[in-house]
Amino acid sequence: DNEKDKDHHYIRRERYQGSVSRTFYVGEAVKEEDIKAKYENGILTLVVPKKVEEPKVEEQKYIAIEG
Repeated sequence: DNEKDKDHHYIRRERYQGSVSRTFYVGEAVKEEDIKAKYENGILTLVVPKKVEEPKVEEQKYIAIEG
């Protein structure tokens, strides 16, 4: 919270100091060692790789036709 007087001088300035925790599910395919984290200039950046989709192979089916 920031409060200023009529001359725009700070009366009180606060900032949070402590620990913060947040969790989220990334799936079974992501390995912990593949996740990268960097904290710089007050910004936490996480890089989580996306799961690479296997290309789908079209399956050919033959149907017998009578007649």
